[in-house]
Amino acid sequence: MAGDRDQRMPKYESVAMNIASQILQGRYPPGYRLHGRSTLASLYKVSPETIRKAMALLHQHGVVDIKHGSGVQVLSQDAARDYLQSSEEHQELDAIIEDLAALIKQQRVLTERMEHSLRELAAFIRRE
Repeated sequence: MAGDRDQRMPKYESVAMNIASQILQGRYPPGYRLHGRSTLASLYKVSPETIRKAMALLHQHGVVDIKHGSGVQVLSQDAARDYLQSSEEHQELDAIIEDLAALIKQQRVLTERMEHSLRELAAFIRRE
């Protein structure tokens, strides 16, 4: 089921999570300047706009600082950890919501079948 959620996740979120993971692992330490948008787009096989959205998301969570004209600088491994934890919790909640929605749909189908069977039973009893 986790693979299904990854496929439904917007690409920019997936890229942001991957970069945050690499920051957390120390590949991109605080102070490190990340590659330009085009280079990252090529690396992740996405558009530069997707990279822009990913960086904006990481910036919003205090993981990186974006300075126009000088690029993107890593700020915090702690913020990267917090972002990843928050994202994983959000994914888990989404999965629970999807499961509940599917169960409600199944319940409706079963309720309709039970009502149909009840009507058939009542009609059969009336004939006797």
